[in-house]
Amino acid sequence: MTNLGDEPKNGARPMARRAQPRKDCTCPDRYQPRRNGCTHSWYVRLTNREGRRQEFYLGTSKAVAETAIERYYEQGILPDEAIPEDRSEDRNLLFKSWAADWLGRRRAKEGSVEKYEIAIRVHLNPRWGNHRLTSIRKAQVEAWVREMENNKEIQNSTAEGHWKVFQMITKDALQNGKIDQNPCYEVEGPYVQKTTPYIFSDDEIWAIYDEFPKRYKPIPRLGFGCGVRQAEAFGTCTDVIDRKSGLLTVRRQVLRTKETRYKAMLIDRLKTSRRKNGIDSKSVPVPDHLVEALDEHAAKYPARLTETVLWTHGRTIDTCERGPAEALFWTSQGNLLSRDTFNEDAWKPTLRKLGIKHEDGTLPTFHDARHTYISKMLQNGKPPETVALWVGDSVEEIRRTYNHLLDEQVVDHRADITRLTARPVRLQSAA
Repeated sequence: MTNLGDEPKNGARPMARRAQPRKDCTCPDRYQPRRNGCTHSWYVRLTNREGRRQEFYLGTSKAVAETAIERYYEQGILPDEAIPEDRSEDRNLLFKSWAADWLGRRRAKEGSVEKYEIAIRVHLNPRWGNHRLTSIRKAQVEAWVREMENNKEIQNSTAEGHWKVFQMITKDALQNGKIDQNPCYEVEGPYVQKTTPYIFSDDEIWAIYDEFPKRYKPIPRLGFGCGVRQAEAFGTCTDVIDRKSGLLTVRRQVLRTKETRYKAMLIDRLKTSRRKNGIDSKSVPVPDHLVEALDEHAAKYPARLTETVLWTHGRTIDTCERGPAEALFWTSQGNLLSRDTFNEDAWKPTLRKLGIKHEDGTLPTFHDARHTYISKMLQNGKPPETVALWVGDSVEEIRRTYNHLLDEQVVDHRADITRLTARPVRLQSAA
């Protein structure tokens, strides 16, 4: 064993005092963890080869941590270099290599996989691609998060997306034994400022109806009157309205993504279909004025027969069966409606003409029509559970997003609560 003050081999810097493994957690059993007890990592603070003090995380076993430190003093090998021989190939595994491996194993929707690929190619690989997975440290990750927060060219939501993909990749590397500790552990992601939805007034809603291009006139009503998403509104067909029950069944959407080779395609699938406990369709009460608007539209712009993809879970669009459907909304060129066409030719010009905008000058989106619908239903006493069924969200999502409206209802119902819980007034018997 090397005595204190001896020069370690291989160029390691001498230390005045032998370093000891440490833990910063407050777990009561952190020094002698019971089974399934403290799982926080031991670490040691040493001077690396560049002369900087650095924390080396050594796993949850104190014995392993002490062995790594001993090896440093005996052989001058820094703890992150002390990889067992049977895992020597992991030492030089680059982040970009593992990110490509991780991406190739994804089974999410093509749209999600496409976003992952863009995040890796455009942001993560330029920043982390040539780093060895085993060399990425918590302090480096924290510095990167601060960089994203301070970069005015990166929107908060974009930074959050990059962070989530990075987290998934490093967690996967840990689960597959490529690294011993996740550098994202207990690191807070970039701050994402809460966006404020635009809630349209009744006057603005009806002004939009009156000014909207005739070819697409019923579409805003589907958002304001039924709370459907934009792609779901585009996928409205003749077989989804039950005039007897007054219900609109939403089960299709028009997608134009890499999954559809960037061609607008009608698909029997909702946004939530592939989530855990997702839904394949939802039914919502349809206002009488919307039924009339759809009938008038169909008389002027007849529905056209088209092909719809009968989506099956676990299969790609190319391998799914096809079926017939009569779609209500078409462009003047005879194509199914896409988001870009609708927004640039109809939605944005109408809002600009009416002067409807956020305080910062940006235009509300079609999704704000959905926010307006949900807010109006909750403010008028519709239970969150019922509204969640209508719009195809979970009750938890409704409560989380619209909690302020539910709090306002508690105040509004105070008089009723007082009346219902007051002492009964007993009638005095006649003298």
